[in-house]
Amino acid sequence: MYKSLIRPMLFRMDPENIHQLIFDGLKFYKHLPPARSVMKSRMHSGLVLKDLRFRSRIGLAAGLDKGAEVYDELADFGFGFIEIGTITPNRQYGNPKPRIFRLVEDESLISRTGFNNPGIRVILERLADSLHRKYVLGANINRDPTSTGKGIVDDFLLLFEKLYDEVDYFTINWGSIDPKDFEAVIEALTIYRQDKSMCRKIFIKLPADIPMEVVDKVVVLARKYQTDGFIATGPTMDRGGLKFLTTIESDSIGAGGVSGKGIGDKSRKVVQYLAAQVKGEFIIIGAGGIMTPRDAVAMIASGADLIQIYSAFIYEGPGIVKAMDRALSRDK
Repeated sequence: MYKSLIRPMLFRMDPENIHQLIFDGLKFYKHLPPARSVMKSRMHSGLVLKDLRFRSRIGLAAGLDKGAEVYDELADFGFGFIEIGTITPNRQYGNPKPRIFRLVEDESLISRTGFNNPGIRVILERLADSLHRKYVLGANINRDPTSTGKGIVDDFLLLFEKLYDEVDYFTINWGSIDPKDFEAVIEALTIYRQDKSMCRKIFIKLPADIPMEVVDKVVVLARKYQTDGFIATGPTMDRGGLKFLTTIESDSIGAGGVSGKGIGDKSRKVVQYLAAQVKGEFIIIGAGGIMTPRDAVAMIASGADLIQIYSAFIYEGPGIVKAMDRALSRDK
């Protein structure tokens, strides 16, 4: 029903207008307890990893609910974990619109949204009622775009401190800041959590185009500071996997990263390499190019402990979460 009736109507609209329409609907749905009780899923593939209890192996990647507006309602569709953000200390408006481009035939998205989010003060207000959740909540954090030098570390540390008692894990994006600054950030966060009774988890998110020799360096860094896992991967800058996008169309779109089916097997290859290197030492979350239940099974078989989706939720609809969970349960 979603793909045959609802999606064609939605896809006539600008992607960000659809996004707002869906969020408005979820905010209304929030006040319908009977509907929520019907919608809430019983998932089959729960597990415990590093003291985090995941009711499902399937999570929602950062980027959909950047401002922590409807994370609790989205969890009703069966996600075992939700990642909000990217969050910065101060409000950011992101890049000029249009900045999200839907490639229907390729089942992909090209986006260059930037760090658009309402900032930490608003995020904290929206997280006030989330403490009794039954799913894992993560936050993807980053600096303000104008921050430099020591200000970069200060930005990350501020977000880490403010959100520490509100979320279960944090994600830091490799490649979003200089490697030297990245290590300084990880060191500062590690020192901060040493004095806390609850050890919030830290994940490093890798880009799809990362060379394997750089993966080796990131693993060394993760071991040095005892981070907890990796998310592999974010979008790719390579458009070679987009079979239906012409050169003229690509040029007219301009800059942007590819997510969805157009990532191809880049993410899975990074996961395979990581799994061989770390041998269960870290949690590995597979992300990127997971569009079908078969893709989900293949990512877990490649060495991922969990998966994250985004584009599949847009292209296949909410039912894809249950479908993937069933597939993973059968494959155990």
